[in-house]
Amino acid sequence: MFEQVQLVRTFLRMAWLYRWVGIAATIVMCIAGWTVVQLLPDTYEVKAKVFLDSRSMLRPLLQGIAFQSGALSDSALLLSRTLLTRPNLEQVARRADLDLTAKTPEEFDKLIKDLASKISISGTTGDNIYEVKFSDKKAKTAKLVVDELLNTFMEQSLGDARRDTAVTQKFLDEQISAYEKRLLEAEDRVKQFKQRNVAVMPGSQGGFFSRLEEAHNQLKGAELELQEAQNKRDQLKKQAATGMGGGGLFGSEEFSGGGDETAPEVAVFDGKIQELNGRIDELLLNYTEKHPDVVAMRKLIADLEKKKKDKIAELAKKAADNPKESATGAESNNPFSQQLNLQAAEMDAAVAGLKTRVDEYKNRIKQLEQKVDTVPEVEAELSRLNRDYTINKTQYDQLLQRRELAHMAQEADQSEDDVKIKLIEPPVLPLLPTGPNRLLFATVVLLVSLAAGGGLAVLLSQLNPRIIDVPDLKGLTGLPVLGVISMTSNIVHRQQRRFELMAFLGALSAVFVVYIGQVVLHFMGFDLHSKLSLVMGAIA
Repeated sequence: MFEQVQLVRTFLRMAWLYRWVGIAATIVMCIAGWTVVQLLPDTYEVKAKVFLDSRSMLRPLLQGIAFQSGALSDSALLLSRTLLTRPNLEQVARRADLDLTAKTPEEFDKLIKDLASKISISGTTGDNIYEVKFSDKKAKTAKLVVDELLNTFMEQSLGDARRDTAVTQKFLDEQISAYEKRLLEAEDRVKQFKQRNVAVMPGSQGGFFSRLEEAHNQLKGAELELQEAQNKRDQLKKQAATGMGGGGLFGSEEFSGGGDETAPEVAVFDGKIQELNGRIDELLLNYTEKHPDVVAMRKLIADLEKKKKDKIAELAKKAADNPKESATGAESNNPFSQQLNLQAAEMDAAVAGLKTRVDEYKNRIKQLEQKVDTVPEVEAELSRLNRDYTINKTQYDQLLQRRELAHMAQEADQSEDDVKIKLIEPPVLPLLPTGPNRLLFATVVLLVSLAAGGGLAVLLSQLNPRIIDVPDLKGLTGLPVLGVISMTSNIVHRQQRRFELMAFLGALSAVFVVYIGQVVLHFMGFDLHSKLSLVMGAIA
């Protein structure tokens, strides 16, 4: 650490030997720099604030129904793109008479680039307030440029949306006409194809293989119904031929009494008994077995059972006395036998109808199988035609919908309640310049000059080094230093060194005094630039 301090001390002592060169360079640079700063031309800044008013009742009502221009969502982008395009900047330059200073195309191109670099656009999307700034050496020119910028923006912002909508409407109309033509051609192709292949067109039940499978299923169902009807018919004929039982009309095998319990005379008693039992069941839901009505009905059922047995015995006896006549009469006069014969005849008709249906299904299957190579090709071609038609129809419907939405958006843009551009802070001709910041530049000049003077002294000390201290001598010769003889200054020498130090500090103080004077004059409002410009003009 001691060595580093010693090294720094040595550098400073060596640079101190060239202090007058350094202070002279600092003074010269400060004078030249401050003169240039004070002679810099004044700049005047003109600004204007624009408010994009979107408080419209149409926008929430048209949300999701019509297209919206979206000007507010990209306001900053719209401003910058509208104002900073070269055609607009050329137009502004001509309107503001800036092109009069450009004699050649190169100068005009430089003028446009400078104009674009001086324009500043800033704002906040939340409040929709945007600020346009422009600076120039002449206040009138700056205000004129800002006025022309605002005029250009308002003209284009009001016309762009309508021009874009008109272009969109034209494009949609052209596309709709083209797709309408395609749609008509597709419809005509489908119609002609159906006319040529009307005999093999797929039905509403599906394609060829679906219809073939359906025909096989229908045939199986019809054959099953036919088989069931034939079995039922044969059974009815068998029952009618055997006398409704299988052991004779009045065979003794049906019951122990030798009669037939299914005879009409006996069935009457069974019906009454069954009816009485039903009524007893209903009474027992609310009463007991000892209820008078229940007891009376039980007695009536017993009487009917007795009469039934007597009737069965009577019929059995009659059948035994005249077996042949009884059997023939019973077979001819028995209503159940007649009913069986009638049902058998109806089943014959049903079987005939089912046979016709089965034959028809077989014929359909045969016809479909003969077209197994033709119908799938027809269906595939029809599917392709229908697909083309569906695609064209979908695109056509979408284009119609978009045209209506575009038309609605155009009507909304042209209404009075749409987005309004309000100038809330118009450009004003500035009375005082806004730049340059001479105080800041003067400070920079002072710091740079001091650094340059000190750096020059250090550089000269390194180019022409001198031995300042014992370590320098030891490092230069490589020999040990045995002793040091101090220099004794007389009074004249000490006064001379004191005078030199005071002169150096005075020169450095003068630099700071001049700088402080500029600061004081600046805050006092003294126009040093104008005074110095008059002096320089007089000298020139």
